[in-house]
Amino acid sequence: MKDNLHVKVFSEKAGTILLENNEYIFDYTTENQDAFVSLTMPVRAKSYAHSKLHPIFEMHLPEGYLLSIIKKHFSKITKTDNFGLLKLMAHSIKGRLTYEANAAQEEATLSIDELLHPKSEVLFDELVRRFALNSPLSGVQPKVLAKVRDKVTLPLQEYIVKSWGDEYPHLALNEFYCMKVVKSAGIEVPEFYLSDDNKLFIMKRFDIKENGTYLGFEDMCVLQARQAHEKYEGSYESIAKTIKTFVSPKHKKKALRDFFKMMVINTLVQNGDAHLKNFGLLYENIQNIWLAPAYDVVCTTVYIQKDIPALHLLGSKKWWSKAFLIRFGKENCELSSSEISILYDECIVAMRTIVIDIKERIEREHDSDVKMFLSALERVFEKSIE
Repeated sequence: MKDNLHVKVFSEKAGTILLENNEYIFDYTTENQDAFVSLTMPVRAKSYAHSKLHPIFEMHLPEGYLLSIIKKHFSKITKTDNFGLLKLMAHSIKGRLTYEANAAQEEATLSIDELLHPKSEVLFDELVRRFALNSPLSGVQPKVLAKVRDKVTLPLQEYIVKSWGDEYPHLALNEFYCMKVVKSAGIEVPEFYLSDDNKLFIMKRFDIKENGTYLGFEDMCVLQARQAHEKYEGSYESIAKTIKTFVSPKHKKKALRDFFKMMVINTLVQNGDAHLKNFGLLYENIQNIWLAPAYDVVCTTVYIQKDIPALHLLGSKKWWSKAFLIRFGKENCELSSSEISILYDECIVAMRTIVIDIKERIEREHDSDVKMFLSALERVFEKSIE
């Protein structure tokens, strides 16, 4: 039995995904070499056949919380295997890649003020009801992709809105302060906010240009030809190698510098969830590819005291010493000793700056639960820069 879905690049048909006899087959229907669906899948006459959905298409599928919500509501009326999910979500996937799909549902919208200054204590639940099926987002954390209007006269913007489950309280606060460290260290980050009630972390989608056109985006699972469930396999050396393989020469030095700084910061904030899907590349075309802004940075040891890094570095999954990171910078990021010293110090200064911010927030905070969480986060940060 055959089942297919047409894929477009910049709204022009590029090829077709076919599911036949439990095999996924992608065939290009264009000869335009610029209409590639992935950096790892150049245009060619030969089919791309896999036993599982190709990573570039799987990247658009929901995981975790969103997946459970969608399966709960749609499993009785349609298949919710990977191909069924892709067809179900196809109308909402907007980017360099799109899909021919049934007529899109009417898009709900809201204002940025509604997100930043919530009037409802259950705003996130309301967002899920309005946006779940329009949120092709990976990751296990509760999140939705919301259409937001900043001002009446401006075009709609897309924001990823994150909440948390009972297992990880105050995850929005956690990510907000970790991302402030990243930003303070001079690494590019998406525009991000924290709602007044501390319940929502809000991040602007970073693959849309000011003129409304889309950049290509591929995470490291796609670029390393891995399925989503393999995101904890591999190493940070493999990410550095992927950067050196795909990033354009004019952007390569900056990409490796920023990746090294990300490794330092992930170590300092003790982010045990910096897996393959939390790093990616952006591109306009095959000649212009660069490292994506940093995203999804959290302190995991504030919840799991003995948590370890997501991937190996120099054969180790223990939190690395400065000497380990220096060696990684030299051997894998092509950095000199003097460059490493400057970049490392920038990360330490960023950590100290945000520790001061957290201390000031604790002093003026009235919510005892929030105060307790921030104190725990401060202890982790302080210990890392002793």
